[in-house]
Amino acid sequence: MTPHKSEPIGTTQSPTGEVVVGVVADPVATALTVAKHLERELPGLLPEQLSDGHWRVEVHRERLPPSDEKRLEMMDLAAERKREHGWDLAVCVTDLPLMIDRRPVVADADHSRNVAVVSLPAFGAMRLRRRVSEVVTQLIGDMRGGTIPKDGSQAHRRSRVPALGGAFERTTPDQDGVDVRIFADRGRLRLLVGMVRDNRPWRLVSGLRGALVGAFAFSAFYLLNATLWELALTMAAWQLVAVVVASITVMITWLIVYHRLWERAKDLPPQERDRTVLFNASTVLTLAIGLTCGYAGLFVLNLTAALIVFTPEVFSQYAGDEYGLGEYLLVTQFATAAATIAGAIGSGFESEESVHEAAYSYRERARREARRRSRSAENNDSAVHDAAQNDDTSRAEDSDAGPDH
Repeated sequence: MTPHKSEPIGTTQSPTGEVVVGVVADPVATALTVAKHLERELPGLLPEQLSDGHWRVEVHRERLPPSDEKRLEMMDLAAERKREHGWDLAVCVTDLPLMIDRRPVVADADHSRNVAVVSLPAFGAMRLRRRVSEVVTQLIGDMRGGTIPKDGSQAHRRSRVPALGGAFERTTPDQDGVDVRIFADRGRLRLLVGMVRDNRPWRLVSGLRGALVGAFAFSAFYLLNATLWELALTMAAWQLVAVVVASITVMITWLIVYHRLWERAKDLPPQERDRTVLFNASTVLTLAIGLTCGYAGLFVLNLTAALIVFTPEVFSQYAGDEYGLGEYLLVTQFATAAATIAGAIGSGFESEESVHEAAYSYRERARREARRRSRSAENNDSAVHDAAQNDDTSRAEDSDAGPDH
């Protein structure tokens, strides 16, 4: 197995009588936050389920490997780190989406090695840390119990953590190396929401500096444009809503097309095609949420500027003597929508790498980069093969032609 570099955080020697749980987390914000939460909460939750005495949790930050189809690579890494650090149990926390037969996997556990893997996207977006804590407590309770309750048995029902309820389904898979597997009910929707959360769409605007500068510059121009005032003040409500939606849609489309954020699902195996559809959907939702937040922020700034700059004498010539806040809102809304479209031009000055960093989580960027390299290698191999075939064909033709007389 390829060695992995780990970085310990606050490791201490375990006193005799303590049960030590090691948590290995991806080096990203969400996974580390959840891991530190487990470090605080598990020592209090575990004694409620088990009578093993004192519990201690150690958190280690490490770049986890992309899991294979049987989800065993992370299990192997957890077992290796457990041996290295002398832990009693080990849990990997990753933001990598895991799926089996189109069903999102919340967690896998191996009782024989006392290791587990927890996938955060399958938990969705609500009460993430609480749900993860209770699921991990359940898995550790199963592993320390030493036996696997049969599905549908009284012990099986009693072993469930209340937080699972209708949100998750605990199963006993027929797979070597995995004794317990937890699926997410309403899985694809919950997984999609979790993937969008991991992308942290609220960071998008700050990462698109070129688009932000362009939108600010055009906002100043449009706010002082009398023709725009006249158009905004004569538009119906539905027309203004359509303009706002269209401006955000144009920005999303521009970013996807210009920076090649869309992945082609055609000609892929069914399982890979399903994942690609999910990743594309998470891209669209991430951009939609991030750009909507940016639009709202730009609208507030433009409204503030309009209230300060627009003089009653000039504005009343277009809005009428009885104008009020509503007229300011109409003009500002239209100016912000127009500036958002213009901001798409500014995003063209962003590098593809900076856009990917703003739009995606670390794990998603790594997955896209790995896939890009794989396709590039396949194209190179295909080109070499075609060249060799052409060379062989040319030689054969020359041989058949024989010498000239």
